[in-house]
Amino acid sequence: MPKVNEEYLQGKRDEILDRAFEVCKRKPAYDVTMSDIVAETGMSQGGVYKYFNNIYSVYAALIDRANSQGDQIERIDGIMASDLAPDKKLKALFDVSEDFFSDMLISYNKILFELGTYCIQNPEADKRINGEVTKPQVFPYLAGRVAELIITGAASGYFKPAVPVEDVLTFIVSSFDGIIRDVTLNRCYKIRSDTMADLDEKKLIGCLYISTLRLLGV
Repeated sequence: MPKVNEEYLQGKRDEILDRAFEVCKRKPAYDVTMSDIVAETGMSQGGVYKYFNNIYSVYAALIDRANSQGDQIERIDGIMASDLAPDKKLKALFDVSEDFFSDMLISYNKILFELGTYCIQNPEADKRINGEVTKPQVFPYLAGRVAELIITGAASGYFKPAVPVEDVLTFIVSSFDGIIRDVTLNRCYKIRSDTMADLDEKKLIGCLYISTLRLLGV
């Protein structure tokens, strides 16, 4: 029997993920079942399970797909390795967050938001999903490199923080989490209020960058 080549296998895997993505756009991601995905693909149950053992494998593959968009990890590392001044590096890293988040809003952010909420409430599912994630997740990686830059810059005297560095880092992470949450609710779920009429993630991240510079004494 002729051996099936890797390109064919990857093509079938991608086809199943494409269909899973469509189901997750219509339903809450945490409510999607393997039966939903089998029905969406039109394949046999065995045909789908040949590539994905369970729904956690599908979730992990979708997370990997999202974090592979745009080679952002390579971009982050390039910024950190550059000769830019620390405040310029910081701006470039915030630009990465803008671009990646905007891309996610168009494509994967609803799914990532729902899976994130699901995993918080279901530690065992979180363990199983993240146990199969193979690619670095962009936002945690970015947060780590931003922290590295700020800590190093403060130690060298380039940054002169108005508050302890730990408080600056906490402010950045909590603010960015709030931006992701509110913009996702605003744009993906059409939730509006007097203060959330039309949130713009680029403007909000720009304001966060300026606020961070002030806290760093720049």
